[in-house]
Amino acid sequence: MGFLDGFMQGFKNNQSNKEIVDMYHEINELDTNYRDKAFNNATSKNGWYKCPKCGKNFRKSEIDIDHIVPKSQGGDNSRYNLQLLCYHCNRSKQADTSDTSSDLKKRRNELNQQDKEDLNFLNNISKNSRR
Repeated sequence: MGFLDGFMQGFKNNQSNKEIVDMYHEINELDTNYRDKAFNNATSKNGWYKCPKCGKNFRKSEIDIDHIVPKSQGGDNSRYNLQLLCYHCNRSKQADTSDTSSDLKKRRNELNQQDKEDLNFLNNISKNSRR
């Protein structure tokens, strides 16, 4: 189910827009392909992704998915634990956890901002559809 399908389903059931955003994320968490999940929860500027470590822009084919908390140390495939890094930065990081705390905080802030934007988008749609 895509985002708009979820929105329409929730709209028919009179769910709040916040519940619809949460429902979308719950559905997304069921996705076992962590690469797709990471890209679905990343911000792209016309197909370009910015590596948070080096600050350079890369195309999707030039990006790796990094587990902020490495899987070898109990990290999971949740959207909060996945970040996009360029090949070089990901290879350099390996299983280093020295930046884990700041990376997790930054990722949480990015996702909270995305959720806010999604909620504003849905609020605008539902406000306009009631007119």
